[in-house]
Amino acid sequence: MNREDMLTKIETVYRGRATGDLSQFPDVLAPHAEFRFVGDGSIVMTFPGGRSSKPEEVAQELFDQLDMLDRRMESATVEEDRAAVHWRVVMRFKGGEPFELELFDLWEFGEDGRITKGSQFFDTAKVMDEMDDADMARSASDTREAVETAKSDAARVDSMDFGIGSR
Repeated sequence: MNREDMLTKIETVYRGRATGDLSQFPDVLAPHAEFRFVGDGSIVMTFPGGRSSKPEEVAQELFDQLDMLDRRMESATVEEDRAAVHWRVVMRFKGGEPFELELFDLWEFGEDGRITKGSQFFDTAKVMDEMDDADMARSASDTREAVETAKSDAARVDSMDFGIGSR
């Protein structure tokens, strides 16, 4: 398999992860393909998709919880059935602020030309900080919404005529 074909298949995976459209995954992923995040296991397990090795599940969880706002391939090295890719991305956890992150992926391809394994290396401490910030922002937003709802409910109750003592 040549370099361009391999990089096109990797791009297909990233595009599906970014858009939520996983329909082309069977064309580029072997049926037994695996994906894993590399890093401290206790941290990786908390990351979206960190508990699964099935690329479709990982991609869906990432799509559900993260917006990939920008992605740029910095470099790629292809040798035999492997491709190593360095990315610079801008992402945002739902409810959080955008942040920049560098990723390094190692992809392996089978004899049929489809991806059999993907491993991703990233700054787990940075991701945890961003997850915490997004969680706090969502919590603050939820609290503001709850307060507004309570005020609205209280105003509605204050204005209701229950007919008490009005005989």
